[in-house]
Amino acid sequence: MLTKFGFLGTAGLVLAVLVIMILAGWALATVVWLIRRRTEDTGAPGTPGTTASGPDDPGHGELGGFTWRDEDP
Repeated sequence: MLTKFGFLGTAGLVLAVLVIMILAGWALATVVWLIRRRTEDTGAPGTPGTTASGPDDPGHGELGGFTWRDEDP
């Protein structure tokens, strides 16, 4: 590839692929964020982040009572 495109062409191609991958990651993160926001607003049962308590609950979004145990249950 280096002989066909030259050094600057190869570097440009690598940078273009890198930029495309970064943009694809941002797009995927945006889609996931939108889907999660939509399921939290609807309050669909069984979805993470939706609880019976409201957002004014001080434990909302935390691990609420989780304790780490070293032994197996």
